[in-house]
Amino acid sequence: MRVIVCPHELAMGGSQINAIELAAKLKARGHDVIVYAPPGPLGKLVTELGLEHVASPDGTRMSLAWMQGLGRLVKDHGADIVHTYEWAPSLGAAWRLLPIAKTHLVMTVLSMDLPDFLPTHVPLIVGTEALRRHATRRRAPVHLMEPPIDTDLNSPGSMPPMPFNHAGLVVSMVCRITDELDKADGVLQAIEAVAGLAVEHDIRLVIAGDGEAMGKVRILADDANGQSNREIVRLLGTLPDPRAAYHQSDICLGMGSSALKALAFGKPLIVQGASGYWKTLTPETLPEFELQGFYGRGGSGAAGLGQELGRLCLDDELRQRLGTWGREVVEEKYSLSSAVVALEKIYLEAMAARTNRFIGPASMTKSAYDFGKFIMARRIRAGVAS
Repeated sequence: MRVIVCPHELAMGGSQINAIELAAKLKARGHDVIVYAPPGPLGKLVTELGLEHVASPDGTRMSLAWMQGLGRLVKDHGADIVHTYEWAPSLGAAWRLLPIAKTHLVMTVLSMDLPDFLPTHVPLIVGTEALRRHATRRRAPVHLMEPPIDTDLNSPGSMPPMPFNHAGLVVSMVCRITDELDKADGVLQAIEAVAGLAVEHDIRLVIAGDGEAMGKVRILADDANGQSNREIVRLLGTLPDPRAAYHQSDICLGMGSSALKALAFGKPLIVQGASGYWKTLTPETLPEFELQGFYGRGGSGAAGLGQELGRLCLDDELRQRLGTWGREVVEEKYSLSSAVVALEKIYLEAMAARTNRFIGPASMTKSAYDFGKFIMARRIRAGVAS
């Protein structure tokens, strides 16, 4: 198959890494794969994995320039499948490919919320069972694929340690520092929780990532270090290879694919969510995350995280046991090797499907109407907030 993969960007992030690693596995299985995305830090990973990268125009993935570039690439490449990740490139590609009957679109949305304006005639891949159930009224098939992990590339002993030493416990977070999904709030809560524990424990929080909310994170980190008279929070920024941060840690905090990568490295995991959500992954809590994804909503914030961390800090045997078990969970349920086989079947099913020629235009008309309502509501909210 000739496949064009369209991550929404090449900044550091779970959805983008997932797209790139799956694309590399597709190529290894003999498919002709191109990555179409704006330049970014993950461009290095694209090259290292032997993939061809065609740079798309900067800016929105729904711009005319982006869609025209995709159209030219589809024609030049003779693409059978265009696989988009997240809603902006999915909408842009759906509009551009509407008149091109020989190229089929598959879209993946790994966000924890599913937009109502996605075109219903396009096959959809979601990352949680709860979202799959939510989307069952769509006309096209809805597939469940939890963000897969390359368990060979991400494994205990696969990386050298980070270039710093800390004799005590290291707690790591690898994430984008953004207000999306309350990620930045979670980072702030983690700093507060570790600062509280540092009074009695030799503990350090290591944060790998960057984003528009980095300023307020840096302020709180500096304040925590100053009050402790030692470095209890280290900000690493964007790492070219974030695997090193997982490798160095004793306990990981994270959501989505970052959470799964922590498990692949055999680390105990506390799952981060929105509105103060923190919960340790254990055999008892696994069913909850299998349903909703490695995410949650609602909790007691820094205080709750402090309790979860405190329990793990005091029990070396528990950390070891949870880390070993977590690695087994990833190998059994979230392996990249099995995911790429499932993805091939989704592509073949999309190519074989016969769709009434009126369904696509009708679906896109409704999608445009719903998207217009979404944009208007967002502008109203922004106006009220200002």
